[in-house]
Amino acid sequence: MIDRVISHSRMEDGCSRSLRKTCRVLGFRRATYYSRRQGHRPEEVDAELSDLLRRTASRFICWGFWMIFWYLRRQNLIQDNHKRVYRLWKAAGLNLRMPPQRPRIRREYNALLVPHQINQGWAMDFVSDWVVGPDKQSVRIINIMDECSRRALWTEAHSSISAKKLIEVLEKLIAWRGVPEYIRCDNGPEFIAARLKDWAQQHGIELRYIQPGKPSQNGLIERLNKTLRVECLNLSWFNSLDEINSELQEWSVVYNGLRPHQNLGYLTPMSYEKLNENFYQKAVAA
Repeated sequence: MIDRVISHSRMEDGCSRSLRKTCRVLGFRRATYYSRRQGHRPEEVDAELSDLLRRTASRFICWGFWMIFWYLRRQNLIQDNHKRVYRLWKAAGLNLRMPPQRPRIRREYNALLVPHQINQGWAMDFVSDWVVGPDKQSVRIINIMDECSRRALWTEAHSSISAKKLIEVLEKLIAWRGVPEYIRCDNGPEFIAARLKDWAQQHGIELRYIQPGKPSQNGLIERLNKTLRVECLNLSWFNSLDEINSELQEWSVVYNGLRPHQNLGYLTPMSYEKLNENFYQKAVAA
């Protein structure tokens, strides 16, 4: 209708009149005239293209718009230009997709109840540091403590610690201290490894995992980590792995045998264990 009115207006006086002037006289927007000349796109075509975009996006969940657009174009599944396709992409809400993530680990809340017997429960965690030697090597320090006596049972640095190496450390501790009832830890890859779970099951040890993002549920070992950081690691630069392990051993001697602990009535962990040795739950096998 608009096309016929404009064409009649431009030709009724026998002269050619510009489209700009004709639209101004008749009160029409030129954008309306051009959009009417291009014609309406059938809604079924847009719906079919939107459905194609949804199906492709659900199949390739990590792909963005341009990846999917060129995939469909090279498969000869679409002939539209990217502007029209992107308009339908946004209308379908596909530009708001979140990147895929691993499913979160769900853990039940376990209150941090301190055991009343020595060697009843252990806690373990990792501390990261690095040496300033020629290779500038990063190291990981395994920290294991007795939750009752607060004794640092094992503090050692390694270039890397796998589940296999962690089991070797725990085997040495069991040979020295005996088998605990449980070991409290976070959800690190070494702690949730199937190999460690199988080992704990064979020894009758319960692995008590804290909830993800809740380090306060393993507060005793976190406090020990801070003490290790403040009283040892932050005081020196280390040139080799042997040097940092030597310093860690000196620190553990001071922490266990000389440093008073407020929650133990200002006794040292070794003095507390000696005073309460009759309550030692599981003696080391001879």
